[in-house]
Amino acid sequence: MTPRSMFLQTLVVVAFVTGCDNAMDDQRAATRSQAEANAKIAAAEDEVAKKSASAQAVADKAIAAATADFMRLREDYRHNTAKSLVDLDHRVDALQASARGGSAKAAADLEVSLQQIRTKRRAFDDDYLALEGASAATWDAARAKLDMEWSELKALVDKA
Repeated sequence: MTPRSMFLQTLVVVAFVTGCDNAMDDQRAATRSQAEANAKIAAAEDEVAKKSASAQAVADKAIAAATADFMRLREDYRHNTAKSLVDLDHRVDALQASARGGSAKAAADLEVSLQQIRTKRRAFDDDYLALEGASAATWDAARAKLDMEWSELKALVDKA
């Protein structure tokens, strides 16, 4: 082997070893960069999960408060309506008592009115009981219907 060929072989071996070291360094740098990126991704995902859980907790509290307010509103309305019904029933009882004590013609006229009142009262009772199942979405319509029926029932009693 000539000194020149030995020199070239040595040069090739040095270049090969140096090239391998550079490739290994590049691979280590790429692996390190990937690990750093994965850590940042995991941290960002944790942050998103925490913010999402926090937002859900706030929403759950708002929903619970709105539900409690609606339940209170519904129960207050039902309570006030029940008190009004007791007063109305006392007035109807008084009308029935006066029908028994008056003339036959007046008693017959009053009995016709009382029959209308009883029919309207039964319809009102059905809708009043349905309020228990009324949701927030159906509340306004159910309440408006019951208010209208109440006005009609009260008008019949006032007229009698």
